Amino acid sequence: MSDTARVSETFKDCEFTEQWNAWQCQQENLGVLVAIGDDGDAYDRSVVPVYFTNEESGYTNKVNYMMDNTWDGFYASQKHKSMFPTMVQTDRNYTVEYSGTPFGNMRYKLWSKEGAFKVKVLYWNAGSYKVLVDGKEVEANAFDRNTGIAKPVSGLRGCGENRFVGGTTNYLEFWITPLCTVQVKPVDSIPSNVRMDWTMDEFYSAGGTTSFADRVSAALGIHASQIKIVAVYKGSVVVDYLVTVDPESTESASD
Repeated sequence: MSDTARVSETFKDCEFTEQWNAWQCQQENLGVLVAIGDDGDAYDRSVVPVYFTNEESGYTNKVNYMMDNTWDGFYASQKHKSMFPTMVQTDRNYTVEYSGTPFGNMRYKLWSKEGAFKVKVLYWNAGSYKVLVDGKEVEANAFDRNTGIAKPVSGLRGCGENRFVGGTTNYLEFWITPLCTVQVKPVDSIPSNVRMDWTMDEFYSAGGTTSFADRVSAALGIHASQIKIVAVYKGSVVVDYLVTVDPESTESASD
């Protein structure tokens, strides 16, 4: 493994060999995590550098674009594929932070034989995203009234288990396993916020997030499934939620 500051020395059971200017590792939990942008402007818009980090080990990898290998007359074409590979130890969780606004459509794949971990992708604003594995949507974790956000990603549901946390912070978390491809796709939605002069106990005794979604959807004349609760927190009671577009109505409109 090449000698990369704040990366190579963080891996377990690896020893630096000066004659090689490289590290030799005696462990199976090593692999490559690849993030790929799939938006229409993925070859033109810059989101670099991309930072992959693990706070516990001090791992920090700053990743840029691949070299431009196409030409437009005398000049380089200035087009780069938005693909960002990083070597990881596959028994640790990682945070991904893009310097530009992250692409809406993304793919993540783990190339390894062993391990599995949680990926946390930071977003600059609230939004709604769905996670797919093998083309099938993986339902996000259920809302937890004790924490006011979706339940943590544990890995018990396998590759693609996910949750989006919004409010004061915005991030998507998902579980990834060897050779599994996780797709992230945006969902058309309107972010909304309501502040109510209630206590948290009064809010949940009146039906909590379920009753809230039912009432908002009834007022808007839409199905309750189109109301996605992002976070509930004190102040007195603040609910961050998303109003999503009905996929069936979108398809019929396009037809």
